[in-house]
Amino acid sequence: MTMVMPAHCANIVSVILAAGASSRFNGSKMTAKIHAGQTLLGQSIATLNEVSTLANIALPAVILGAHMTEEVLSITAATHTIINPHWQLGLSSSIKQAVSYAAALNAEALLLTLADQVALSADDYLRLIEAYQQNGHTSCSFYHQEVGAPAIFIADDFTQLMTIDGDKGAKSILKRRAARHCLNVVTMENGQFDIDTPTDLAVWLSR
Repeated sequence: MTMVMPAHCANIVSVILAAGASSRFNGSKMTAKIHAGQTLLGQSIATLNEVSTLANIALPAVILGAHMTEEVLSITAATHTIINPHWQLGLSSSIKQAVSYAAALNAEALLLTLADQVALSADDYLRLIEAYQQNGHTSCSFYHQEVGAPAIFIADDFTQLMTIDGDKGAKSILKRRAARHCLNVVTMENGQFDIDTPTDLAVWLSR
């Protein structure tokens, strides 16, 4: 059952990272059909839209880059879209775009998620937001014995997020916070399922 969040929630900005080249997929995995004709990116947007309503936070934004086809743009037509002209520089370039967007909105926190995490549900995100609300600390998911995305970074993290380079995420920032005991960690088994290759998609569709 989906949790209902309090009427008031902090100013959290959520951003879906979907700018990568999908080189291991040999094409745009964002338009891959995953169930009932729904695309991978379309499901991610729909789930975050539901979370926005339940948690009383802003609707999500999507960062695009490598694949700017008509189909991709049609999927994001009703969603705030940010174009990353530097997507070739890797995941860090999209994170920087997300941080700049959140900072421009004076956000208290930034929820970052990856569009290819196919199994994430509204409940998963709501549990993450609930953990953040408990003490205002940076909060992240935990699976495969590692911290990772989706994660909520507080505004104090923005400067460090802007220093990440290359095709790397923000795991190093999460680990430093964990070492200082100022990180909320939410076990999230659904976070382990992502679509990187056509085989991954076939396995998911066979579930």
